[in-house]
Amino acid sequence: MFSYAARLVAIGALVAGVWQIVLGLVISTGYLDRDAVSRFTTASSLDQAIDEGLYWIVFGVALGTLAEIGLAVRKRRE
Repeated sequence: MFSYAARLVAIGALVAGVWQIVLGLVISTGYLDRDAVSRFTTASSLDQAIDEGLYWIVFGVALGTLAEIGLAVRKRRE
């Protein structure tokens, strides 16, 4: 049960990370106002928004890897 929940959280973290990176890049190209960074993210600047997005992606990949290892161990025991 924990492995499935971890997989779900990992997918959510990946989506959140990609969202922050895309939003940071869209704002940096000028399609949205720079004030949108503080409205849509917790970051105060564009570079911080992109950095936080990368952190979320790394967290999601690490948690997803641990969840897959947990599921593989459980299947092997059964």
